[in-house]
Amino acid sequence: MKKINYLLVSIVLVATNSILGQKNLLYENLPVGKYAVGFKIITLTDDSRVIKPEYNYLGEKNEGDLTRKITIHLWYPAIPNTGNRTIKYNEYCYNHLITANDEVLPEDQKKIQWENNKSSLERWFGKLPGEEAWNSLLQTNMLAKSGADHVKEKLPLLIGMLRPMSTTMTNELLASNGYVIAMIVQGNFSIGAFSQIALNDVPSLQQVIAFLKKDGHIDEHKIGTFGFSGSGFIQVLLAMHDVRIKALADMESAIFGIKEYMVSNYYNPMKLKIPFMHIYSKELAGRDTHFEEFYKMKFSKRYHVILNQPEWQHWNVATEGYTSCVALHIRGKEEMNIQKSFEVANIYLLNFFNAELKSYEQAKTFLSVKPVIPKIPSTLWDIDILNPVQAPPNKDDFENIIRSKGIQEAITVIGKTLSNDSTSELYQGFILNRMGYTFLNEQKMEAAIGIFKLNTELHPEDANWFDSLAEAYEVSGNTPMTKQISQFILDMLNKKSELNEAEKSLKETALKRLEG
Repeated sequence: MKKINYLLVSIVLVATNSILGQKNLLYENLPVGKYAVGFKIITLTDDSRVIKPEYNYLGEKNEGDLTRKITIHLWYPAIPNTGNRTIKYNEYCYNHLITANDEVLPEDQKKIQWENNKSSLERWFGKLPGEEAWNSLLQTNMLAKSGADHVKEKLPLLIGMLRPMSTTMTNELLASNGYVIAMIVQGNFSIGAFSQIALNDVPSLQQVIAFLKKDGHIDEHKIGTFGFSGSGFIQVLLAMHDVRIKALADMESAIFGIKEYMVSNYYNPMKLKIPFMHIYSKELAGRDTHFEEFYKMKFSKRYHVILNQPEWQHWNVATEGYTSCVALHIRGKEEMNIQKSFEVANIYLLNFFNAELKSYEQAKTFLSVKPVIPKIPSTLWDIDILNPVQAPPNKDDFENIIRSKGIQEAITVIGKTLSNDSTSELYQGFILNRMGYTFLNEQKMEAAIGIFKLNTELHPEDANWFDSLAEAYEVSGNTPMTKQISQFILDMLNKKSELNEAEKSLKETALKRLEG
């Protein structure tokens, strides 16, 4: 693939670190944007859903508030020098347990979370050399300030499911570049098969979009979604289901090997019609046994970013993996390449949303070919771009084209696109038949006849759809075509050795039309 030198990469990799000019070693080599970052935790009450029945299994009344609560972690572009305090790394270890910024967690619970995070790091990457580096990391200032004031702009929204700690740096990075990031906490009611979880979490994400729209800080026409690892599953389902989502990305999400995920009420790869960036290590991708599902998403432009670092650890593109390199230095001789792999993933994620939600030409150029990224070896990644084919219109779109452009234009569109999707609802004869009668009842004969004729072309063996076409010609006063189609129905039915009751009725109607 052709390589280019890309000026924007050089610009965004300048160590701006914060708009206040204070150096932050965690962000020194990352594309930090021009905005200060605010952080809030907000909990909503969803009165439309409850988490428990009125009475339990033993017939005892469940007490207390049974309505569903949705806790949002919100990162956003903020007005400089506002907010209560700068968030420290240690707060991101435990703040998934609280429901508001000012909620105080007991110290013993904080210590448990710090120890859990430390244990996870050592389990994944190796034992820490001592407590000093870990304690220093816990006290490190991050980009965000708690409770800072929003900038007075409506900005694109990126929404997903919270992965405690793992996407923290990515969330802050994107917010500094002019995005509102909303990640919702999965509650205990989200335990179970992915197909069950989706039925809870997809509506919760939609509730949050509605809330933020009313709050006035987001551009409702520029909404994307992304996630990491297992938390990247639900937002793929959201993107398949909700037409407000304009761009989808995930990092290290083996979304195609989860059987229960694939039988979710929301799952259908053919539904995805928006750009999709899938950032995945070469090693883990090689073990994905269902990756053909990615290629079924043929109506979506797909960017497959492949990270080539050998002996890959799943958490390398998470905050934990990055800090294990730049702060703890426990990754051995491959430490620099692991660090650079995280940087590649985040640079691509930022450019993807800049291209698809903000229409930045430089970002579009970045994505179009493999660029040269300063200080990052080109061997660390590859990118494969799959261009989409055009999806056929759904029934509502088809009807709208007929009403706005005419039946001939609609038939032309169908002729070019319908064969691209064998699962299209327009292949279902009853849908087109019902639509044809809608136009027939409105006395729009050309449209009705065109729809009925299309239905017979798609289902040449079904006499019922030919009967509808004959009726439309009859109502329009076209006797020759009425008789021609009626004779065709008779010839079709006469080839059968036995007719069911519906077919007998169709034959009788055809005979009457021929005699009339």
